[in-house]
Amino acid sequence: MLTVKKRPKALLVALSLTLFGCSADSPSNQEKLAIQGLYSAALSPNAKNALIGSIQHGGSYWSLAPSQRLYNWNHAQGTATPLISVDIDPSGRFALTGGARTLVLWNTQNGQSAGYWNTPGDIRDIKLTQNGDFALVGMNDQTARYFDVKNGGILQTLRTNAVVRSVDVTPDGKLAVTGDDLNNVTLWDLNSGQVKKQWTLSNNIASVAISDDGSYVFGAAQLGEAKVWQTVTGIEFSNIDTGALKERNSTISKVQFSQDNRQLLLGSVNRRVKLANTATGKIEREWDLYLKDVLRPTAASVLALAFGTDARYYAIGSNGYLNTLQ
Repeated sequence: MLTVKKRPKALLVALSLTLFGCSADSPSNQEKLAIQGLYSAALSPNAKNALIGSIQHGGSYWSLAPSQRLYNWNHAQGTATPLISVDIDPSGRFALTGGARTLVLWNTQNGQSAGYWNTPGDIRDIKLTQNGDFALVGMNDQTARYFDVKNGGILQTLRTNAVVRSVDVTPDGKLAVTGDDLNNVTLWDLNSGQVKKQWTLSNNIASVAISDDGSYVFGAAQLGEAKVWQTVTGIEFSNIDTGALKERNSTISKVQFSQDNRQLLLGSVNRRVKLANTATGKIEREWDLYLKDVLRPTAASVLALAFGTDARYYAIGSNGYLNTLQ
């Protein structure tokens, strides 16, 4: 006679957690910014404003809490421009929208255009310096270009020999970081245009970031590892915990350093947002972005992240919702 022993309930729970990972929290609040979803989005550093590139009506600039659309921004009158990438400068006074091969600088105080420029390659990612003086633009022509977006002209051309999918720049415009399809995360001196440091990961680079003070660089590979390095020494500072099972890793689409560099907000293409300890790489909190219909889910890649006050965090998903996380 065969005897079947029951497994203890605690063991089953432990096995479940091991196989499927820890559950994530839900947003404490969500607000709809677009009906049909987004191509791109950005949040101001204080999380008081948002800039989105929607599928239905192009660009729009918002005041948040409560949400109110302030301006509609497109690159040609009467058309909804597909905005590949957008950004708000650290001061919040200027914003930049990137179409296929066009850049427009906007004054957030009056909604007026402050500059219109063409790019020599297809835009993949853009980032503004303080007061919107300059912009780093990652492109498919194997370069990142450093533009003077107020007066015109390209100040530096950073050649990578591969498509540049992600870029970031310090607010003072001294240091830049690029992530490319040769698996390289590269730190650049924008005064000279020369490479300062370079690190190689296991796959095409999906996202990069640099801390505001230029001390740390983050890089994540598609479906692969994520790391933080010290910019002065080039030494690996931490290896971010991306999951116990490598095959369950998800690509990190967006990342944001906290002001004191102690934490990182990580957003993935599978709508998961994680709060990580920069020094240890350990995950401290997790959330899943809001889905209107969980039985018929649509894509909700994380497009924008921001640290708020009172342990609040903010994220915009490609489904058009602003999420408050706490």
